[in-house]
Amino acid sequence: MQKHLLQTICFLAAIALCAACSVTRSQDGPGMIVTFSNGIKGKKVDVLRARTANGVFFPTPGSLGPDKNPMTGGKTMGAAPDGRELPQWVEFEWKVWPYPYPDMPAEPVALQAWSNGVHAMSRSLPIQTARVAVRSRVPQDVIDEVLASNRQRAPRALPDKMLWVYFIWYETGIKLRWKLKSSCCGLLREGGDELAP
Repeated sequence: MQKHLLQTICFLAAIALCAACSVTRSQDGPGMIVTFSNGIKGKKVDVLRARTANGVFFPTPGSLGPDKNPMTGGKTMGAAPDGRELPQWVEFEWKVWPYPYPDMPAEPVALQAWSNGVHAMSRSLPIQTARVAVRSRVPQDVIDEVLASNRQRAPRALPDKMLWVYFIWYETGIKLRWKLKSSCCGLLREGGDELAP
């Protein structure tokens, strides 16, 4: 009886997985190039997880050292021009570490003590969480320009206009900036949160 029940459950799970895989990805969005950076002086940000409003996992950059100019540093992950829609919001989980770390000792006994100290610190650091609105912060006419550019692009070529989205960590929280860029002319428009000096 249990064997038959287990086979039925596995069969239904396989059907659900195949159905999910057969659904075509939406091509109704502008796509985006995402940059993550850290504006917290003397701290490292370790991004643990990120998810969107529809429960889809969002890419994470891993660890981010501090940047003197967060708009030009950080880690960039391209997603343009794949046609994905802008997420309603992205919720991030992260820890903030001291930066730079103390140098790792060469002696085995000291190395073990250092490693134990790092693990103890990791357990004591709180996991911070914040939800950052995205779609409502980018003007619709900017999205429309990128969509039009995506429709007019040649096959296997980048569109003339692309949307860049920046997530920047500060002591006060995560700031969002966006830029509309053109391959011929550079920056066309930008907006979002004011950044700390």
